[in-house]
Amino acid sequence: MKKKFLLFAAFAFFFTGVFSQEETKMRASDRFIFSIFTDVWSNLPDGMETNTINRGVSLDYIQEFPISTSNFSIAAGLGFSSHNLYSDNWYMHDFENDNHSFTPIGDAEFEFEYDKNKISLNYINIPVEFRYRTRNTPRTFRIHAGIKGGLLVNAHTKYVGEDVPNGRDTKFKEGKLDNIETFLLGFHGRIGYGRVNLNTFISLNNIFSDNNAADAEFMSLGLSFIIF
Repeated sequence: MKKKFLLFAAFAFFFTGVFSQEETKMRASDRFIFSIFTDVWSNLPDGMETNTINRGVSLDYIQEFPISTSNFSIAAGLGFSSHNLYSDNWYMHDFENDNHSFTPIGDAEFEFEYDKNKISLNYINIPVEFRYRTRNTPRTFRIHAGIKGGLLVNAHTKYVGEDVPNGRDTKFKEGKLDNIETFLLGFHGRIGYGRVNLNTFISLNNIFSDNNAADAEFMSLGLSFIIF
């Protein structure tokens, strides 16, 4: 009788421990995230000026895997991001060097008036993150940090302005661009309290290749919105 009681007590203790862990295990969250940001570019060709705000957006769906009963988790998913560079240079084919490179719009003799001139780089991303998140607080405090690898799926330029000085207004878009790396790798992170958080992304590899912007890189700064 005593052995049966001890055996029952052992099973009861085991299952109580299992279910108590399940009850206290952190629920997966922060899966659908929308972000807006500006890209801060550096190491661009000499004399090239960019807009103060180079707006971009990203959308990520991330699956979270809590680590035991702690406030930590790992996460991975799939996303899309659009990075933009607004400047006073066209990204166009250079026939002399047989590549795409940045060329100033106009010169000392001719000045063009334009409303928009940009190059847009769009990526399909795989983010991998290590996360910390509080529980049992009025609002969630979180820190997400990790790496993000992106595959370039679309690159295009868009210009809206004069086609010749003092000439008619025009709009053109070019989608066949060379001298752009197809893979993007960078560090990314989020920190905040509640559903609105600060975010950052820092590129770790070259964006362009074999042209006058081969050393260019960017850092993104903005806001992330935790949808669910």
